[in-house]
Amino acid sequence: MAESQTATYTYKDVSGLSLTIDISRPRSPPENGIVLIHFHGGFLVIGEKTTFPPDWLINACHARGWTYATASYRLMPEATGLQILSDTLDAVRWVHRNISDRIIIAGSSAGGYLALATGAHPECPRPLSILSIYGMLDPASKRYIETGTPLRAPISNLETALGEIETAADSGQSIDGYAFPNQPPIDQRFRWIGAIHESARYPDLLTRISGLACQIREEGVRAIPVQFRNLFPVSFRLSPGLPPTVLLHGDSDELVDFEQSALVAEKMKLLGIDVHLERAVGQGHGFDAKSSINLDTIDMEGEDAIIKAGLRRVILALEASVAKVSI
Repeated sequence: MAESQTATYTYKDVSGLSLTIDISRPRSPPENGIVLIHFHGGFLVIGEKTTFPPDWLINACHARGWTYATASYRLMPEATGLQILSDTLDAVRWVHRNISDRIIIAGSSAGGYLALATGAHPECPRPLSILSIYGMLDPASKRYIETGTPLRAPISNLETALGEIETAADSGQSIDGYAFPNQPPIDQRFRWIGAIHESARYPDLLTRISGLACQIREEGVRAIPVQFRNLFPVSFRLSPGLPPTVLLHGDSDELVDFEQSALVAEKMKLLGIDVHLERAVGQGHGFDAKSSINLDTIDMEGEDAIIKAGLRRVILALEASVAKVSI
């Protein structure tokens, strides 16, 4: 495993918070070397920048002389979608200004959505590549606009949970991290995540437009006001000029359906975007973060060679994207 050194910086002060970014460099990083910035998951409601770190990706970065970065961002429902997206954009801009202009934007789950929304944003410094790991990529898709489908199990007292979410959204407070709960079923914010899914409130909470999900169901994505369309990159920000994109997703994912990546990959191919979809057969949500994986060592007994082979293909796709852009 390559040696590294990590330092923490404040990249933005906002809403009484100091948003920070951890920069983990190999011991002798090249000047203007590659930086991969990763946004954590948690359905935009929970999580911290160190939640479920993708060790396989961190190790692969350091082995290649790349810097790995992970940034905090404000969370819903206290923050709006535009506020969260402004944070991720500012984190990328900070890296671009202070470390390198050769950037890969990555994220897992909700962070995968943020990676795509950030990398496709017209004001984002152009990345070398975008990596989404089981990303909940399309908040205008059927999963997020049709009511009645629980995340894991139906939420008891759904209306109470929705009332709590509304109170938090109107509180005027902000948080930029919430540790993943030890007992998710009894955690308040995890109940909120279930309620948001079951009641199809993601479009509403991202934009603070009550009933937007219903409008999208009835009218299509044209119902989304122009000022919020950067929050819906699959509907409005995919174009032939998008940087090469890598999508990793397990096809047995019960929390973020595999179709979130498969349909986006299909759409990208039709637009002529360079996209690599890595389908992890039989794998569920978070499959890559359940153990520490080093892709640059000989496979050991007990390791899943099929999983490692798929992750290696992801790294190869990123390396190919980097190679296409000269220094």
